[in-house]
Amino acid sequence: MKTYLQQLIYRIKGSYWFIPSLMVFSAIVLSQLTIWIDRTLGNTWLQDYWFTSMNQPDGARALLATVAGSMITVAGVTFSLTILAMSYATSHFGPRLLDNFMRDRGNQITLGTFVATFLYCLLVLRVVRGGSVPESWDLAVEAFVPQLSLFVSLVLTIASVGELIYFIHHVPDSIHISTVLRRLSVDMSNKFEELYPETLGQALDESQDVPSLSNDFLHTVTSDVSGYLQGIDDEELIRFAKDRQAVVRLTKRPGDFVCRSEVVAEVTRISSWSEEDTKLIRRGFAIGYSRTPTQDVFFILNEFVEVATRALSPGVNDPFTAMQCIDWLSDGLVQLSQRRLPTRYRMDSEDELRIITTEVTRSDFVQAMIWQLIPYVQGDRNVSQYMVASLKRVVQISDCKTLNELIEEPIRTLEQAWKDEN
Repeated sequence: MKTYLQQLIYRIKGSYWFIPSLMVFSAIVLSQLTIWIDRTLGNTWLQDYWFTSMNQPDGARALLATVAGSMITVAGVTFSLTILAMSYATSHFGPRLLDNFMRDRGNQITLGTFVATFLYCLLVLRVVRGGSVPESWDLAVEAFVPQLSLFVSLVLTIASVGELIYFIHHVPDSIHISTVLRRLSVDMSNKFEELYPETLGQALDESQDVPSLSNDFLHTVTSDVSGYLQGIDDEELIRFAKDRQAVVRLTKRPGDFVCRSEVVAEVTRISSWSEEDTKLIRRGFAIGYSRTPTQDVFFILNEFVEVATRALSPGVNDPFTAMQCIDWLSDGLVQLSQRRLPTRYRMDSEDELRIITTEVTRSDFVQAMIWQLIPYVQGDRNVSQYMVASLKRVVQISDCKTLNELIEEPIRTLEQAWKDEN
């Protein structure tokens, strides 16, 4: 359940409707609150403040109608500019970066501000009474002008103008390559901090011996759907293994594609194994139609590589963007050198082996962050030399012997390619 909630929160944060919807709901509540205050307390108390002015019904209607009409127009233009910016960014940097722009708080708040201001003015407009009424109507209408509500609408209008100025700056800044890579680097650092060491149970200390299993893995659990493994619920699986006095071995890790009926876990011998046990283990796996970075740091690393490979393609031919990607990937390698990767074995609170995960090694990171780039880097001598210099700098900083040995191999590969060219 925890993993499904994690994915739900990720999707909500990446949606373009959630924050604007909250702001619209807040505008509805605010309009009813200010109208109630106007009806309850009247308008005389506002006359003592210099920053308020008493409006007549016709002027109030004109003000609210003007603000409401302009706000919905600006909201439409804002939405169009946002879609245009996202289209440009995804075509140049890669479609997998679309989520990064959808999750942009600045765009979401800007749209929400304009729509909320529009709706607030519309709701206040409908309660304004009085002014010129045709004689043929023969109505006795008591004038009512919600002065506090009008003042709040002016405040929202000023805030909307400020938001528009911010948005004009924010759109080109958000699609600047330096901004895109900086956001990816922050996501990478946060994910390293969150996942390594992994929190899937209590990691077995490297000084301890690997527990021997008295039973073979006799029960297999297959996936009932196809898609990407987005996350694993550690608490759910450990609770199951502890209750049944079993050990669960995972065959997939977050980011892997899972086919229907493919084995995702194996379990040691359990008496009276049933379909209910299979369902309980399946609940520990969140499988969706796309990869997400919630538990998959390689997804973020692949985004760096995708931007770099597109920059080195003949159609784009932007080696300096590739160099920036190499800089941030080098920073990721330095961070990785300072972390101890957890073992495959996870213990419960009583130091009993419960989970055996798929192993993540430093070689996997070097493959994802360096070797995937090598075929593209070799075609550009400047980028190739820059990458060698960056990797040598990582080796100088890093104290991890294993990682340094893995990094030196692609360095030798690139340097040998230079010799072959000469």
